[in-house]
Amino acid sequence: MLITDARGMTLIELIVCTLIIGVLSTSAVPIARNVVRHEKEKLLRERLSEMRKAIDRYYEKNAEKEPGLADARYYPTSFDDLVDKRFLRRVPVDPFTEKADWKTRSSTDDPGNDISNHENIFDVYSGSDRLDLHGQPYKDW
Repeated sequence: MLITDARGMTLIELIVCTLIIGVLSTSAVPIARNVVRHEKEKLLRERLSEMRKAIDRYYEKNAEKEPGLADARYYPTSFDDLVDKRFLRRVPVDPFTEKADWKTRSSTDDPGNDISNHENIFDVYSGSDRLDLHGQPYKDW
């Protein structure tokens, strides 16, 4: 027979509460990981969009200023060009690599080739080798 005191809980009540808390916490960890990963993916989309818009604005401004040049000459040659000319305040950090180590494609690269000649910056993508929640590599975003 269990006797409870008005000031506390019995040992069985404590064990049941501990078990319930344990079950809830083990189911919450995977959910929390997916929420964090989803937020990083959202941030990656925003940063890629920001940099791609800056590249496009850089291209348009140079094409206006000096029409008639080869198309590849209008793109920035480095991220520093975008920052120095104030198209970006700073080069953002990749949320998955936690560095500003973005990979780039040049306008003169062969389509589908992962190796760039680095003549200019036509496009930017993540340096992470991880897959998104749908199984697609972040470098293909």
